[in-house]
Amino acid sequence: MVQKRSYMTTCDAVISGAGPAGCSTALFLARKGYSVLLLDKARFPREKTCGDGLTALSTALLEELGVMQVIGQRLGTLKPVRGVTLYSPSGTLVHGRLPAPEGSAGLFCIIARKELDDALVSCVRAQPSITFLENTTVTGLTMDGNRALSVNTSVGDYSGRVIIGADGIYSPIAAHLNRANRLKSHQGFALRAYFSKVKGLGDSIELHYDDSVLPGYGWIFPVGEDRANVGVGLFTRFKDQRGLRELFERFVEQNPFASVKLKRAVMEPGTLKAWPLPLGSFPGKRGRGNVLLTGDAGSFVDPLNGEGIYYALKSGRYAAEAVARVTGQDDTGALNCYEKLWRKEFQFREFAVGYALQPLLNNRSVLESLMRYAAGKPSRADLLAGVIGHNRKKTDLVKLLNPLY
Repeated sequence: MVQKRSYMTTCDAVISGAGPAGCSTALFLARKGYSVLLLDKARFPREKTCGDGLTALSTALLEELGVMQVIGQRLGTLKPVRGVTLYSPSGTLVHGRLPAPEGSAGLFCIIARKELDDALVSCVRAQPSITFLENTTVTGLTMDGNRALSVNTSVGDYSGRVIIGADGIYSPIAAHLNRANRLKSHQGFALRAYFSKVKGLGDSIELHYDDSVLPGYGWIFPVGEDRANVGVGLFTRFKDQRGLRELFERFVEQNPFASVKLKRAVMEPGTLKAWPLPLGSFPGKRGRGNVLLTGDAGSFVDPLNGEGIYYALKSGRYAAEAVARVTGQDDTGALNCYEKLWRKEFQFREFAVGYALQPLLNNRSVLESLMRYAAGKPSRADLLAGVIGHNRKKTDLVKLLNPLY
């Protein structure tokens, strides 16, 4: 029997979770000269269920953190995604180009989460001011009012000036604070598998809004010459997630365009996995006092397309900035600072607008009109692809919708 011990650390921040949000927070804090204790229940490298798409904004942040250099050393030159191909319910095809967003050096690419997260952890290990403990399960917090005194784990308690919950939608820290997203109207679910021997893959990602998956969408993301991440996603605002497996099977077997690529493809055993999507439109605060919630733990997922890695990385950056701004002050002021930072950038133009557009992109007649209009001119197709690929603002989508109504 392992005896639990209590550890009183002198670090500035204790972070639960070593995915993109936790590692981003840790690395940005280390760059600012702060000491960090990073905890994770797994041993790396480990598998992680995801769609594997990295937007240009994500890779730009990863480049800044030195992670893309590690990935390049391990995987060689990455093949960038050059476009987005979309299919309407009736089969209207829209193909838009996907250049890097203005002012960004990043490129859209596909990287398995196992590889991405291990590269992030590798950068964490290289930082002398970050202590990383694997196989350490966080169970809760010891609180004194709005202040967290320590993080409770399977091997002992750890104390820091600020606590960061970056441990996913089932975060024990978010649950302890009663800040977890439990609202079906602000959640989504996705299911994916890897397929080999896929025919006709190019340098574009595919999104299918066909009758077999609406309200929802299917995707095919190329991860190699003949290998793809194939999945379906839905928002529980419109449809219950209990039908997700059936949705996936219909998409793979019945979609007239996807089935051509997947007809002789082989689903790799053990890769069919589902995961929840806690949407950024969730109205609650992301923490309490000196405890901040980042990534999925803080419900930072795009309510329009389900993308979460960019928001995980960026929320980690904002958490680090909040910690830096309250140095020498009352640590419980970290949340107010953090809320101001992320809400200024995300609350309206990303999350509120995305949530408002959800019903339109899950409506058959609207999708048909939108796709036909976008297919009529390359600049319109590029705009739609840019919004889906996170290269253009969501408000730009209104420019395509306005002439239709």
